[in-house]
Amino acid sequence: MSRAFDDLGPYSGPRVSDAGAWPTEPESISPSVRSTPMPISAIAAALDADDAEERRQAAARLGRADVAEALPLLLRALGDPDWRVRKEATYACHRLIQQTSSSAAPAEGERPAAMEGAEGAEGAEGERPSASQLLVGAVLDALRTSDDVGLRNAAIEVLGYCGRDATPALVGALAELAGDERKLVVDALGRTRDPAALDALYATLGEKDDNLRQSAIEAISGMGLIARERVTDILYERLADRDRFVRLTALNGLNGLEAPVPWRVLAPLIDDPILRSSALVAAALAESPEAPRALCAALATARGGAFAQLVRALARLAEGPLASHVVTSLRAAPIEVGARLVQAAAAQGSGGAEPPSWRGFGADPVSGRAQALVLAAMARAPGAADAAVQAMIEPALVETAQRALGLLGEEALPAVLAYLERHVDPDPDLWEGLDDATAALIDGAVAIAEQRGRGGDPARPAPDAAPDPLLDELLGAVRRSVKSPSTLVATSALYGLAKIGTADDFELVVSQTRAVSLPVARAAESALAGLSERYPEAARALARRLMQAERTHLAAAIVIEALGSADPEELAFLRSAASAGDVRARRAAVTAVAVAAGIAALDVLSLSLADEEREVRLAAARALGRLYASLSDAGPAGDERARARELLGLVRASGEPELVAAAAQGGAPFRSDPPWGEAGDRLSAPVSIEVGEGAVSTPGMPGGPPSGKVP
Repeated sequence: MSRAFDDLGPYSGPRVSDAGAWPTEPESISPSVRSTPMPISAIAAALDADDAEERRQAAARLGRADVAEALPLLLRALGDPDWRVRKEATYACHRLIQQTSSSAAPAEGERPAAMEGAEGAEGAEGERPSASQLLVGAVLDALRTSDDVGLRNAAIEVLGYCGRDATPALVGALAELAGDERKLVVDALGRTRDPAALDALYATLGEKDDNLRQSAIEAISGMGLIARERVTDILYERLADRDRFVRLTALNGLNGLEAPVPWRVLAPLIDDPILRSSALVAAALAESPEAPRALCAALATARGGAFAQLVRALARLAEGPLASHVVTSLRAAPIEVGARLVQAAAAQGSGGAEPPSWRGFGADPVSGRAQALVLAAMARAPGAADAAVQAMIEPALVETAQRALGLLGEEALPAVLAYLERHVDPDPDLWEGLDDATAALIDGAVAIAEQRGRGGDPARPAPDAAPDPLLDELLGAVRRSVKSPSTLVATSALYGLAKIGTADDFELVVSQTRAVSLPVARAAESALAGLSERYPEAARALARRLMQAERTHLAAAIVIEALGSADPEELAFLRSAASAGDVRARRAAVTAVAVAAGIAALDVLSLSLADEEREVRLAAARALGRLYASLSDAGPAGDERARARELLGLVRASGEPELVAAAAQGGAPFRSDPPWGEAGDRLSAPVSIEVGEGAVSTPGMPGGPPSGKVP
């Protein structure tokens, strides 16, 4: 099988970096042991010790010895019967190569001296050979003469790490040696990660020895990230090789490079049991519309791992340019395909799960189930909506289930409504553990209802439109959910009413503005604003009624703000409500009067900036910032803008960072470099605001409207 690719980056720099990444050295030997000088005779004696640990420590010291003196001992350690000693000897070779490579790196565009010699073991005349040059010659001699398997394997590691210094000698040895030694040389050529070795490796593919050819294709595949174009061409060519293992390795190499294989070449490979797994991975990279059709057809009979691979391949195709072909193929496939996808999406142990398919997803069944669920929704398979609803209960599948419901659209509404009918109940015990799923399903159902009514308001059909029982049923479930003991469910229901509710829902929403739960009350304020914008005539009449009782002043102010205008009676009400009564009502009245009265609201805002309640002061500062940003310096508004600027100067001089931040959020031209706490001293100094200073942010955008209206 192909080795994992090492991302080595551009082929440049010191010779040591030409080879594969060297394994991390063990920490059991301290750096002082490796670096402390020791006579070579003492190291030689220690390598003869009976204790393997003593031999290992001796091998570690060879990395700091003179390479010429250490070479015979290194070969001895590389052939040690204990694998730990052999591994330590390879680390020592690594350190010796590092020491010389950093000082002998070739100039840019220049080949190393070893590349010019026949064996790479001798440098130019008068030069002392480098450590890698000496190691290449000595290790190759050991390969020729030794039958020790441990020594041979360690030698391959060392030769590979010598990088391109070893390539000429290895190519020469490949022509000279015979039998198993040639396979070892091919392995070493692959480990060098030297593109110059590709010619020799490619030539080896033409030989009769299948073991040698298989090693060569593995070595070539491992160089894909270094010589991508050349390697890709070779791997494509070998997809038609007579040897199945060579074809498999070539296909795995192309998959590792994410190189698409033409469908006419790939299709026959899917029928081969040995190649099928890799061919299905390649199918996910295919660029032909034939790929999804063939994969969908195979889903009808595949089981276990093959089924899981088909699902993954189709899911990947569905995320790319062939997505429409995947949908078409799934919907044209036999009904058994959709049924099997629904079964695969079911949880383990549930009545709808198909054990062979479920187990095929391996160590990550949740990911496979998620992919199967999305594909089932694309296929509009019977039961897909129920599977998506059930998946909402599992936190790991919530996002996927929401996507599946969106793909199904209105076809999912009956399943969602059936769930809500069972679970929308005032009994808190029945909500435990299900409120997240129920709230998300309400959101999803409302989104589907909105999508159905994109030609107009889903809750206000044309006069001649036929009744919509599904929408009526959904509205009933949402209305019942408004009074749910679950905060999540109640807030989702209120936001839903803002989007699909009718004028009949005003009273219900108004009652929830006084809810004990603050999140529910805030959601009710948003819902009331949303309904008022959608039904302005009914909202105006409602505001007149709400103004009459102090307990509904908050709701009245919210409605007037949402309408954006007010008559004299309503303005008088807002001025009164802004200075007396409930805190939330004062806050809402302050924001409403700024919206409805414009520059005439400056008196109210100046008083509210001194309110005893922080919530009211912040609302006034925010409203003042918005009002200032909306005024012009020209004409009659110039005087009012100057007055607003004076009020903003007082806000800045107040020394309250939160108040300054609220005004800046509304659009006041304050610098907003956080944190405000650290800027307190600077903000406390009264500084006038010069005409022409630009607002920090777009008026009305940052922070959203004070009432939290639904967009």
